[in-house]
Amino acid sequence: MTKPKIIAHRGSSATCLENTMAAFRQAAADRADGIEFDLRLSADRQWVVHHNPDALVGGVPMRLSRLTLAEIIQLPIGSGKERIPTLAEFLEWAGSQPGSLVFDIKDTDGIPELVSALAQHASPRIILSSFNRSVLRELRKLRPEWPRALIVDDPRWKMMQKLLSRWLVRSATDGEMTALHLHQRWITPSLITAAKSAGIEIAVWTVDDPARISMLSWLGVNSIITNDPALARQIVGGLNLSRVDSAGV
Repeated sequence: MTKPKIIAHRGSSATCLENTMAAFRQAAADRADGIEFDLRLSADRQWVVHHNPDALVGGVPMRLSRLTLAEIIQLPIGSGKERIPTLAEFLEWAGSQPGSLVFDIKDTDGIPELVSALAQHASPRIILSSFNRSVLRELRKLRPEWPRALIVDDPRWKMMQKLLSRWLVRSATDGEMTALHLHQRWITPSLITAAKSAGIEIAVWTVDDPARISMLSWLGVNSIITNDPALARQIVGGLNLSRVDSAGV
Protein backbone atom coordinates (compact mmCIF):
# COMPACT_ATOMS: atom_id res chain seq x y z
CA MET A 1 0.00 0.00 0.00
CA THR A 2 1.30 3.45 -0.92
CA LYS A 3 1.74 5.91 1.90
CA PRO A 4 -0.53 8.97 1.76
CA LYS A 5 0.77 12.33 0.62
CA ILE A 6 1.10 14.98 3.31
CA ILE A 7 -0.60 18.24 2.33
CA ALA A 8 0.02 21.34 4.46
CA HIS A 9 -3.33 22.98 5.31
CA ARG A 10 -2.91 26.69 4.55
CA GLY A 11 0.80 26.03 4.86
CA SER A 12 2.33 24.90 8.14
CA SER A 13 -0.45 26.64 10.03
CA ALA A 14 0.31 24.88 13.33
CA THR A 15 3.47 26.96 13.65
CA CYS A 16 2.87 29.98 11.38
CA LEU A 17 0.03 32.34 10.55
CA GLU A 18 -2.11 30.49 8.00
CA ASN A 19 -2.08 31.38 4.30
CA THR A 20 1.07 33.48 4.54
CA MET A 21 4.36 33.16 2.73
CA ALA A 22 5.97 32.27 6.07
CA ALA A 23 3.56 29.33 6.44
CA PHE A 24 4.24 28.17 2.88
CA ARG A 25 8.00 28.35 3.29
CA GLN A 26 7.74 26.41 6.54
CA ALA A 27 5.64 23.74 4.80
CA ALA A 28 8.43 23.29 2.28
CA ALA A 29 10.95 23.03 5.13
CA ASP A 30 8.68 20.44 6.79
CA ARG A 31 8.86 18.34 3.61
CA ALA A 32 5.15 18.51 2.85
CA ASP A 33 4.19 16.79 -0.41
CA GLY A 34 1.90 19.68 -1.24
CA ILE A 35 0.35 22.91 0.01
CA GLU A 36 -3.36 23.68 0.31
CA PHE A 37 -4.40 27.34 0.34
CA ASP A 38 -7.49 29.51 -0.06
CA LEU A 39 -8.35 32.05 -2.74
CA ARG A 40 -10.49 35.19 -2.51
CA LEU A 41 -11.34 37.75 -5.19
CA SER A 42 -10.61 41.47 -4.79
CA ALA A 43 -12.85 44.33 -5.91
CA ASP A 44 -10.76 44.71 -9.08
CA ARG A 45 -11.06 40.96 -9.78
CA GLN A 46 -7.60 39.89 -8.70
CA TRP A 47 -7.09 36.72 -6.69
CA VAL A 48 -5.42 36.77 -3.28
CA VAL A 49 -4.56 34.05 -0.77
CA HIS A 50 -6.90 34.24 2.24
CA HIS A 51 -9.52 32.04 3.88
CA ASN A 52 -12.20 34.31 5.30
CA PRO A 53 -14.13 36.93 3.31
CA ASP A 54 -12.82 39.48 5.82
CA ALA A 55 -9.30 40.25 6.93
CA LEU A 56 -8.89 41.30 10.56
CA VAL A 57 -6.78 44.45 10.81
CA GLY A 58 -6.32 45.54 14.40
CA GLY A 59 -9.43 43.56 15.28
CA VAL A 60 -11.49 45.36 12.63
CA PRO A 61 -12.93 43.18 9.79
CA MET A 62 -12.12 44.42 6.28
CA ARG A 63 -14.19 42.84 3.47
CA LEU A 64 -11.71 41.80 0.77
CA SER A 65 -14.26 41.92 -2.05
CA ARG A 66 -14.63 45.68 -1.43
CA LEU A 67 -10.90 46.38 -1.57
CA THR A 68 -8.60 46.60 -4.57
CA LEU A 69 -5.50 44.47 -4.86
CA ALA A 70 -3.33 47.50 -4.10
CA GLU A 71 -5.28 48.06 -0.89
CA ILE A 72 -5.27 44.41 0.17
CA ILE A 73 -1.51 43.95 -0.05
CA GLN A 74 -1.02 46.87 2.34
CA LEU A 75 -3.14 45.33 5.09
CA PRO A 76 -1.14 44.26 8.17
CA ILE A 77 -2.41 40.91 9.45
CA GLY A 78 -1.56 38.76 12.44
CA SER A 79 1.08 40.54 14.50
CA GLY A 80 1.28 43.18 11.79
CA LYS A 81 4.42 41.78 10.22
CA GLU A 82 2.64 39.60 7.65
CA ARG A 83 0.69 40.57 4.54
CA ILE A 84 -1.93 38.78 2.44
CA PRO A 85 -0.11 37.19 -0.51
CA THR A 86 -1.34 37.71 -4.04
CA LEU A 87 -1.89 34.64 -6.20
CA ALA A 88 0.88 35.87 -8.52
CA GLU A 89 3.30 36.17 -5.58
CA PHE A 90 2.49 32.68 -4.37
CA LEU A 91 2.80 31.11 -7.82
CA GLU A 92 6.15 32.78 -8.43
CA TRP A 93 7.48 31.23 -5.24
CA ALA A 94 5.77 27.86 -5.81
CA GLY A 95 7.32 27.52 -9.26
CA SER A 96 10.59 26.48 -7.66
CA GLN A 97 8.94 24.01 -5.28
CA PRO A 98 8.37 20.32 -6.11
CA GLY A 99 5.10 19.75 -4.26
CA SER A 100 1.50 19.81 -5.46
CA LEU A 101 -0.62 22.97 -5.18
CA VAL A 102 -4.17 22.51 -3.88
CA PHE A 103 -6.35 25.55 -4.58
CA ASP A 104 -9.43 25.98 -2.36
CA ILE A 105 -11.56 28.43 -4.38
CA LYS A 106 -13.82 30.31 -1.98
CA ASP A 107 -15.53 32.78 -4.32
CA THR A 108 -17.76 31.67 -7.18
CA ASP A 109 -17.06 34.71 -9.36
CA GLY A 110 -13.89 35.42 -11.31
CA ILE A 111 -13.22 31.88 -12.55
CA PRO A 112 -12.17 33.04 -16.07
CA GLU A 113 -9.64 35.40 -14.47
CA LEU A 114 -8.34 32.55 -12.33
CA VAL A 115 -7.93 30.29 -15.34
CA SER A 116 -6.03 33.03 -17.18
CA ALA A 117 -3.75 33.58 -14.20
CA LEU A 118 -3.02 29.87 -13.90
CA ALA A 119 -2.59 29.14 -17.61
CA GLN A 120 1.16 29.69 -17.58
CA HIS A 121 1.60 27.68 -14.38
CA ALA A 122 -0.72 24.74 -15.10
CA SER A 123 0.84 21.35 -14.51
CA PRO A 124 -0.07 17.97 -12.99
CA ARG A 125 0.90 19.53 -9.65
CA ILE A 126 -2.19 21.77 -9.68
CA ILE A 127 -5.46 20.58 -8.08
CA LEU A 128 -8.44 22.94 -8.15
CA SER A 129 -10.95 22.36 -5.36
CA SER A 130 -14.16 23.94 -4.14
CA PHE A 131 -17.22 23.30 -1.98
CA ASN A 132 -19.26 24.68 -4.88
CA ARG A 133 -20.00 22.23 -7.69
CA SER A 134 -20.85 25.09 -10.08
CA VAL A 135 -17.25 26.28 -9.75
CA LEU A 136 -15.99 22.82 -10.68
CA ARG A 137 -18.35 22.67 -13.65
CA GLU A 138 -17.12 26.03 -14.93
CA LEU A 139 -13.51 24.93 -14.51
CA ARG A 140 -14.26 21.73 -16.38
CA LYS A 141 -15.79 23.75 -19.20
CA LEU A 142 -12.83 26.12 -19.44
CA ARG A 143 -9.97 23.68 -18.79
CA PRO A 144 -11.21 20.08 -18.69
CA GLU A 145 -7.68 18.68 -18.40
CA TRP A 146 -7.02 20.29 -15.01
CA PRO A 147 -7.66 18.05 -11.97
CA ARG A 148 -10.67 19.08 -9.88
CA ALA A 149 -11.76 18.08 -6.39
CA LEU A 150 -15.07 18.49 -4.60
CA ILE A 151 -14.75 19.47 -0.94
CA VAL A 152 -17.45 17.97 1.27
CA ASP A 153 -18.42 18.80 4.85
CA ASP A 154 -22.18 18.42 4.79
CA PRO A 155 -24.23 16.92 7.65
CA ARG A 156 -26.45 15.29 5.02
CA TRP A 157 -23.44 13.31 3.77
CA LYS A 158 -23.98 10.66 6.43
CA MET A 159 -27.47 9.99 5.09
CA MET A 160 -26.11 9.55 1.57
CA GLN A 161 -23.91 6.54 2.35
CA LYS A 162 -26.15 4.06 0.50
CA LEU A 163 -26.01 6.24 -2.63
CA LEU A 164 -22.31 6.97 -2.36
CA SER A 165 -20.88 4.26 -4.62
CA ARG A 166 -23.35 5.02 -7.41
CA TRP A 167 -22.69 8.75 -7.19
CA LEU A 168 -18.90 8.34 -7.20
CA VAL A 169 -18.98 6.12 -10.26
CA ARG A 170 -21.26 8.52 -12.11
CA SER A 171 -19.13 11.54 -11.18
CA ALA A 172 -15.98 9.79 -12.34
CA THR A 173 -17.58 8.65 -15.57
CA ASP A 174 -18.86 12.08 -16.57
CA GLY A 175 -15.59 13.73 -15.55
CA GLU A 176 -17.06 16.12 -12.98
CA MET A 177 -14.16 15.56 -10.61
CA THR A 178 -11.00 13.54 -10.18
CA ALA A 179 -10.79 13.74 -6.38
CA LEU A 180 -12.93 14.08 -3.29
CA HIS A 181 -11.73 16.13 -0.30
CA LEU A 182 -13.66 14.94 2.74
CA HIS A 183 -13.76 16.04 6.35
CA GLN A 184 -12.31 13.28 8.50
CA ARG A 185 -15.66 12.65 10.22
CA TRP A 186 -17.11 11.14 7.04
CA ILE A 187 -14.38 8.62 6.22
CA THR A 188 -15.36 4.94 6.17
CA PRO A 189 -13.67 1.87 4.67
CA SER A 190 -16.60 1.39 2.26
CA LEU A 191 -16.28 4.98 1.04
CA ILE A 192 -12.59 4.51 0.28
CA THR A 193 -13.32 1.25 -1.55
CA ALA A 194 -16.04 2.92 -3.64
CA ALA A 195 -13.79 5.85 -4.51
CA LYS A 196 -10.92 3.61 -5.58
CA SER A 197 -13.28 1.55 -7.72
CA ALA A 198 -14.42 4.78 -9.38
CA GLY A 199 -10.86 5.97 -9.93
CA ILE A 200 -11.33 8.95 -7.60
CA GLU A 201 -8.65 9.98 -5.11
CA ILE A 202 -9.56 10.70 -1.50
CA ALA A 203 -7.96 13.48 0.54
CA VAL A 204 -8.98 13.93 4.18
CA TRP A 205 -8.98 17.19 6.15
CA THR A 206 -7.97 18.54 8.61
CA VAL A 207 -6.09 15.82 10.51
CA ASP A 208 -3.64 16.65 13.29
CA ASP A 209 -4.24 13.77 15.72
CA PRO A 210 -1.42 11.18 15.49
CA ALA A 211 -3.77 8.22 15.98
CA ARG A 212 -6.09 9.38 13.19
CA ILE A 213 -3.17 10.04 10.86
CA SER A 214 -2.06 6.43 11.38
CA MET A 215 -5.59 5.05 11.01
CA LEU A 216 -6.26 6.94 7.78
CA SER A 217 -2.93 5.79 6.38
CA TRP A 218 -3.85 2.16 7.07
CA LEU A 219 -7.27 2.70 5.46
CA GLY A 220 -5.54 3.75 2.25
CA VAL A 221 -6.50 7.39 1.73
CA ASN A 222 -4.47 9.15 -0.96
CA SER A 223 -3.68 12.35 0.94
CA ILE A 224 -3.86 13.73 4.46
CA ILE A 225 -4.39 17.47 4.79
CA THR A 226 -2.92 18.68 8.08
CA ASN A 227 -1.97 21.84 9.95
CA ASP A 228 1.22 20.11 11.12
CA PRO A 229 2.99 18.48 8.16
CA ALA A 230 6.17 17.90 10.16
CA LEU A 231 4.28 15.73 12.67
CA ALA A 232 2.33 13.94 9.94
CA ARG A 233 5.55 13.25 8.01
CA GLN A 234 7.09 11.73 11.14
CA ILE A 235 4.09 9.49 11.80
CA VAL A 236 3.54 8.31 8.23
CA GLY A 237 7.28 7.80 7.75
CA GLY A 238 7.28 5.35 10.65
CA LEU A 239 4.50 3.14 9.26
CA ASN A 240 5.18 -0.11 7.42
CA LEU A 241 2.22 -0.22 5.06
CA SER A 242 3.90 -2.84 2.89
CA ARG A 243 2.61 -5.42 5.39
CA VAL A 244 -0.91 -4.72 4.10
CA ASP A 245 0.05 -5.59 0.54
CA SER A 246 1.98 -8.70 1.55
CA ALA A 247 -0.97 -9.89 3.59
CA GLY A 248 -3.25 -9.46 0.62
CA VAL A 249 -5.61 -7.10 2.37
